Amino acid sequence: MNRGGRLAAETRVDAADRWALGRVHLGVLQPEPQLAGDGPIRVMFHGELDNETELQSIVTAAGEAKPANAAAAVAALYRTRKADLGRLLKGAFCAAILDEAAGALTLVSDRLGSYPLYWFKADDRFVFASELRAALRDHPRPSLNPAAVADFLKFGFPMGDKTLAAGVDMVPAASTVTYCARTGALHVESYASLAELWRQSDVKQPEYMEQILAASAASMQRAVRGSHRYGLSLSGGLDTRVILSAMDRLGHSAGTATFTLGGRGCADEVIGYQLAKMARTNHTFVALDDHYLDDLLPTVSKMVSLTDGMYLSHGFTEMLALQGFEGSDCQVLLRGHAGELAKASTAWPLHTDQKVFGMATTGEFVPYMLSRLTHVSRGDAAREVFTDSWIEALNGASAARSLEECVSGVPLPPSDLCSYIYLKEYHRRVTIPSLEIFRNVADVRLPLADVDFLGAVLQGPSRWRDGVGIHQALIAANGPGYLRVRNPNTGAPAGAGPLQEKILDKMNSVLRRLNVYGYRHYHAFDGWMRKTLLDIVDKVVLDADTLARGVFRESTVRRMAAEARSGSQAHDDLLQALVIVELWQRDLAVV
Repeated sequence: MNRGGRLAAETRVDAADRWALGRVHLGVLQPEPQLAGDGPIRVMFHGELDNETELQSIVTAAGEAKPANAAAAVAALYRTRKADLGRLLKGAFCAAILDEAAGALTLVSDRLGSYPLYWFKADDRFVFASELRAALRDHPRPSLNPAAVADFLKFGFPMGDKTLAAGVDMVPAASTVTYCARTGALHVESYASLAELWRQSDVKQPEYMEQILAASAASMQRAVRGSHRYGLSLSGGLDTRVILSAMDRLGHSAGTATFTLGGRGCADEVIGYQLAKMARTNHTFVALDDHYLDDLLPTVSKMVSLTDGMYLSHGFTEMLALQGFEGSDCQVLLRGHAGELAKASTAWPLHTDQKVFGMATTGEFVPYMLSRLTHVSRGDAAREVFTDSWIEALNGASAARSLEECVSGVPLPPSDLCSYIYLKEYHRRVTIPSLEIFRNVADVRLPLADVDFLGAVLQGPSRWRDGVGIHQALIAANGPGYLRVRNPNTGAPAGAGPLQEKILDKMNSVLRRLNVYGYRHYHAFDGWMRKTLLDIVDKVVLDADTLARGVFRESTVRRMAAEARSGSQAHDDLLQALVIVELWQRDLAVV
């Protein structure tokens, strides 16, 4: 996991080589040491605890000494409140607890799975890591998981706890995985359910908004705690605008490093500069131009390695953003992810719509969502792209079954299931891998993914959080001037009402199609980016060594590439997914 650069490492290895613990880190939010204990309880902690003061009170009341850091707090909790351990921890983290006396290892994830943890059990060992590539270095014979690929070719990410590696799973969110070396027993236990966030209360809408405003203010206070140098991407959208306006109100925006990336003349460029001027930030525009695509294959290969091959890019802009962050001095990036859940109609691709609001049962919801999720492929792409032997290897697995399993037994109406899947699957399997790219140069905080904030937002009826009203209220409370700047998605001021937004949205769409400076889309995938992708498909997916693996049907791939070149059908995301799967296999020498 140690890729050099800004990363540092701390490790501890048993003298008899029975176990080893270690981590890489940036020394900002998780400074050394976070390896606590000389035995028999040893803890490796990575991330942040939001309630460390509360935990100190709990452990000192139980007769323990005041813990010096988060790892020591977790060790003390394990000794005194083992059964309640996961439920007592609050924040964004992962942890490993080694109990030498019991011969047991326990892995713990936070409620949203904010840091990935992969694991597998072999005959003589239990292996875990926060990078799949690191875990597979100790795997006897890594191989591709057809069920995970089937999900990837439909949704753009594997569902559940599957990974691209057969037999290697993720630790579920809000869960512990415990392995006993003496007996070989393995237990996966949940300490909380995401569905609990959708607690339906009798709160009235004015009180509902007051609670959201209070929760957001508290979340932002946590997001800017510590004397760190902060960074923020300014796309011009409402999620980052909530954060920027709050930083301004709290006196943290001046001098903050802000970034906007995209093609020259895009709406984001113009709006980003306007917002940065208001907040007095140190702003940089990172241009997405032809030079970035001169040799894109090494860039895509690096992205695949950093995201464990399970991240589908929307325009290949993440690696360009990484270059911008690398060139800055920011230590902590604030990101607006999960803010979509406060405006669920924009939470693509799992957004609400009128048809969803008209449904009453999960039985209606699943087939409709499968028919709507076509951004990667239509139908069952795996059975079209796989060779016969790999179709057989699916053994009944399918993307449809994965979606059914995700919502099975979840007591929420269809309009809430959209947000539930977004948080349970999309956030953990798309947002978090994208953050792993940036975590090589800066730590990350997500104030809109704060569990208390989400709990306040999700407690009310889904209609109350379908539009942009919550975001407008948050921005107005922080700085009303930020509502007067236009939204790049609609062309209307961020504080516009539905009628004004509807009128200006049509004008915005026309100006974007005409490629007018200041209204352009931030990338132009239909042009040179698509050509570059198709060149990579020829080099990677249709390479003789790739075809010799016998995973993908050559005739199908050639047909799709030809259709994309002619413009009759795009197949962009599906072809990108095939490239990613092959590059992942090459990176890890998967058989």
